[in-house]
Amino acid sequence: MGREGKRLMYRSATEAEDAFYEAFAQQDVEAMMRVWAEDRPVFCIHPGGDLLTGRGEVEESWKQIFQAEVPFHFELEYHYREEYDGQFAISQLTETLYLRHHVVGIVLATNVYCGTDEGWRMIMHHASPPPGPDAPESGMPVLH
Repeated sequence: MGREGKRLMYRSATEAEDAFYEAFAQQDVEAMMRVWAEDRPVFCIHPGGDLLTGRGEVEESWKQIFQAEVPFHFELEYHYREEYDGQFAISQLTETLYLRHHVVGIVLATNVYCGTDEGWRMIMHHASPPPGPDAPESGMPVLH
């Protein structure tokens, strides 16, 4: 069956990203994993965590995160969003997490999506805490 005969799940990287954050907010592992690519390597780093590779490790990490079942919501502030030749897209943003109207976490995230025959899918999510106020002046080398 040609590309025209297949239903594209996410028609754009933005649509895939919206589905990612909706699944995150709903704490829905199945919806979360529909966003991730099935036919390409995938990678994920949660704040303070190790590099996770492959759908199995990524799915298990989301299951553990969602076990808390604590209702929260996000405020997303985009710093960069770009699509390249219909092949891949990158977004860089600040995620502010709220629990009952109180900020419980601020995370810098980079998300990478690729265009596939089944539509746009996530291949990488990397989230980390923002640097502290004295991090650049601490004398420690900047590694990247």
